Amino acid sequence: DFFGLNHYTSMIVANKDATGEAINALDTFDATTAADWPRAQSEWLYSVPWGLRRLLKYIKEKFGDPEVYITENGWSDGDVQPPILEDTGRICYYMTYINEVLKAIEYDKVKVRAYIAWSLMDNMEWEAGYTQRFGMHYVHFTDPNRFRKDKSSSVFYSDIIANNGF
Repeated sequence: DFFGLNHYTSMIVANKDATGEAINALDTFDATTAADWPRAQSEWLYSVPWGLRRLLKYIKEKFGDPEVYITENGWSDGDVQPPILEDTGRICYYMTYINEVLKAIEYDKVKVRAYIAWSLMDNMEWEAGYTQRFGMHYVHFTDPNRFRKDKSSSVFYSDIIANNGF
């Protein structure tokens, strides 16, 4: 057995008294963010790297220390012109999140077996369509050839992979 995890952000939650006949799980808590947390283009996505480490430790303690595969983790930019190729926000996000994963492995002894950044290239993002870009490679969606261009984060992430970490 293993635990597959898609993780992007964390929030501060508190219990809330639910009222009414049709109680939904979302009606039982309030979720907030801190004013100093950096926000991505996606309105729901804040950079809270310590939240991933806490979650990994919780998974270890709650689910009997399984092997964990982080299958998605990433940061969005906007679909702007000229395109954002010097994506320092994404680099900072990956650097801090991967560092927290390393802390979870080394200090908390969480069995993280894989980390997969989302995403290799810009793509269609469900409800947001092409307005949010998670990729490490820019894709020109209106060009019939869909040409691609490396963003700075692709070089950063390839160095991490080449060196098996920082």
